[in-house]
Amino acid sequence: MKDGAEHSILLDMAALYVWLSLLCIGGTIPLLPDMHRFFVDSRGLMTTSEFAGYFALAQAAPGPNILYVALFGYHVAGLAGALTTLGAISLGPFVLIVITTRIFTKLQANPWRAIVLRGLAPVTVGLMFAGCVMLTKGFVDVRAWLLAAVALGCFLIFRKVHPLWFIAAGAVIGGAGWL
Repeated sequence: MKDGAEHSILLDMAALYVWLSLLCIGGTIPLLPDMHRFFVDSRGLMTTSEFAGYFALAQAAPGPNILYVALFGYHVAGLAGALTTLGAISLGPFVLIVITTRIFTKLQANPWRAIVLRGLAPVTVGLMFAGCVMLTKGFVDVRAWLLAAVALGCFLIFRKVHPLWFIAAGAVIGGAGWL
């Protein structure tokens, strides 16, 4: 990539992630459809398979799950892209946390505080579901869907079992070659 084009894409990624960071409710996973639209659909900077692969790699790696943002940036513009995307996605929440912490501290006894916090929970779940739907587009392996349905059913039946056991079971089944 030429210097001018790289500089332009770095600015575009920074603008995207600063804007998206202001929409972060419950993490960055609900923002996946917008990231996909930018990197795959509108810019053609990577394929859907690469996009999903970077996301899966970052989720499997130890550490913060936001690392996939850096992988997207690294794919496009190397280390400068990774640093740009991580810095840009962190800026908005940092500023918002400082501001809201001061406001919520002053409103400790106000009943609206609890109402707002309860109202954000379904919004977060809905946005996370939209991200999951986007990641599974075109994924038609019936065995994987069957495994996911069985895992969900078991999770709903055995609520006292820690969810990591279900993740471990899925990893063992996948590693055994069933998928």
